[in-house]
Amino acid sequence: MDELLEEVRNINAIISEVYLKLKDKYNGGNDADTISERSIIRYDDTLLDKSGSFKFFKVNGSYMLKPLSEANLEHPPSGYSLSLSDFIGIDQIIKEVFRNTMKFASGKPANNVLLWGDRGTGKSSLIRAIAKSFGEPPYIDKIKFIEVVEDTAEMIYELITILKAKSSRFILIFDDIAYDADSMFYKKLKSMLDGGLDELPENIIIYATSNKRHLTAEKFKKENLNSTEFIHPEEEAEEGLSLSDRFGLSYGLYSFSQDTFLKIVELYIKKYGIKISSLDMDEIRKNALNFALIKGSRSGRTAKQFVINLIKD
Repeated sequence: MDELLEEVRNINAIISEVYLKLKDKYNGGNDADTISERSIIRYDDTLLDKSGSFKFFKVNGSYMLKPLSEANLEHPPSGYSLSLSDFIGIDQIIKEVFRNTMKFASGKPANNVLLWGDRGTGKSSLIRAIAKSFGEPPYIDKIKFIEVVEDTAEMIYELITILKAKSSRFILIFDDIAYDADSMFYKKLKSMLDGGLDELPENIIIYATSNKRHLTAEKFKKENLNSTEFIHPEEEAEEGLSLSDRFGLSYGLYSFSQDTFLKIVELYIKKYGIKISSLDMDEIRKNALNFALIKGSRSGRTAKQFVINLIKD
């Protein structure tokens, strides 16, 4: 019996030692913290309450949930920061997405949202602008936006476990998604939207962007073949369509008309404080259209790139 008790004591000592090491590693040796989801996802509860926009990302094997301003220093954004007033030609889409967001912030049920369309048409920028507009009182205490970076896919459920216990409401932003049978990011998203055991809690919805309306990949690569082609395209299309149907609101953003594109060019010229005479403006418009022709797109991104070229050294 004495030997058994001694063995139990030894095991307990080992467990205590491991516990303390993990505690120091994940909580910086702070005895006030306890090992929970923080052991897996590192975040600050006080910042989660104070900030409005966050990024969930992975750095050196560690999963981080940080305010967007702080996270962008470690994981720089790929898009541009715009306000809702900067968008031209999509007033109705802005109105409906804003209304859906307002409903959710007010504690009412709201739809998941999908923005799809060509690259550079402002899908990601629009969602970030919506988040920016809700990042001030009185909404900042009610609704939070979290950009989910793709390489965090395996930890999304753990993130949701943390968020569902909070009093705030959360919109998870999934940027640039597409159907890929091998993508964990896609599988996790589909599982959450399908419901069942992985159904999203009442305080979480999803805003997503995609270059494709039905989230379908253009083609698959057959194993051991150099060529890339469709494999069972009808199944692939049906799968992508089934995911798209999970979004209650879906909007397409297209390349702009010539007139709208030129208005966006003028907007960026004013935004950057470039002084251009009325005579020079005619030449600028011609050059802008030629630039768009070469780029193959009359998008907001193309307009901005053109105007940046006008800035003198």
